[in-house]
Amino acid sequence: MAALSAGAAAIHFAVMFEHFSEYSLYGVFFLILSWAQLIWPVVLIALPFLAWSPARARPPRFPAGWSRSGLTPLAARRMAVWLWLGIVGNVGVLVVYFASRSIGLPLGPDTTSVEAWGGLDLVCATEEILLVAIAAVVLARPGLLARAVGFRGQARSLAGLLAVPVVVVAATTAVMTPAWAGSEGPAGMASGSSMSGSSAASSASDSLQGGMGDMGSINGQSIMQMYGNTNAPTAAQVTAAANLIKETDASLVRFENVNNALAAGYTYRLATNGEEHLLYDGGNPAYQGLNPADPSSLVYAINVKGHAPILLGAMYLMPDGVSGPQVGGGLTRWHAHLEVCEGDQIIIAGFGVALRGHCNPSTWTDQYTTQMLHVWVVPYSGGVFSDDLSTAATTAAAQAALGETKPGQLAP
Repeated sequence: MAALSAGAAAIHFAVMFEHFSEYSLYGVFFLILSWAQLIWPVVLIALPFLAWSPARARPPRFPAGWSRSGLTPLAARRMAVWLWLGIVGNVGVLVVYFASRSIGLPLGPDTTSVEAWGGLDLVCATEEILLVAIAAVVLARPGLLARAVGFRGQARSLAGLLAVPVVVVAATTAVMTPAWAGSEGPAGMASGSSMSGSSAASSASDSLQGGMGDMGSINGQSIMQMYGNTNAPTAAQVTAAANLIKETDASLVRFENVNNALAAGYTYRLATNGEEHLLYDGGNPAYQGLNPADPSSLVYAINVKGHAPILLGAMYLMPDGVSGPQVGGGLTRWHAHLEVCEGDQIIIAGFGVALRGHCNPSTWTDQYTTQMLHVWVVPYSGGVFSDDLSTAATTAAAQAALGETKPGQLAP
């Protein structure tokens, strides 16, 4: 029981700072929990050695069923209380854990989303479940504590004493590695289904040059215009980019069903290369700019036969004439598309998408759309801020969202 509690404490210490950066109350919870799970085994081991003091006028009595435990009455009473505290505390932690993986938490920034399962949290939960089970058995049969354990030789005795702690330490250490840790590992949340957290921003930093690149030009103007610098991001900018990803992911959960998006006012449809952009078509100015609570546009994959539209990410649109904030430095470069007049329709050059309204070719001057920034919440070719709207990128993202492709199989 001591080894299991210490193992769970080690895991909670490892993810404590990540949760502080996510929400201060989460960090405080993990700080208290970590120390509680570390102190509990120390007291647990010390309790059998606490003797009853004969100076007491009324000696303490054994709790029911504990007279054969091999402990003094005082130690037995304390042991029973301490085991109950361990059970109640760890059961409470397990309830919070399974709620975060199934229905979400009632407090914090991500109340509408659920966490992904990972190796680190599963091992921790397993340690806590085993601890609760063993403590319950001891409470039910205290006489087990008095059973002598026979060993054949010192080597076997030492092996028996160390077996459980060694297994717990080995399992706990193994899942500390980024490859095994999962959604709450030291490397962040990059290995989960959500591309959120600091490691997702790091993944995006590897794709500064990703996207559609040079799409050519029309009448001397580039079909797609990029804005902002390409400098490597600072630590603060990486953190800001990670927060943008996380906030966008949390906000988009409500729109996984496309009908919810339509009901919320995302009714202006623009489709190209297997994707459909649903732009907010109401009069609320809050939907302009970099506002994760109210994204300007939602992007769905509509090229999976027999499947409902699959939410891939959001697109933020700045007001006319306003430059987008490069919160993530070179990670978050904004872009705009060239608008041309063909016939009497306004067309997005390079994509053949017709916008609302009409134009007169004789008086029309080619112009650029407002600045925009994509934030993908599924593994996406070119990175989480990629401007790649090709059919291949859409197909790969849809397959990744459906679990048909692992993120590592996508183009870098």
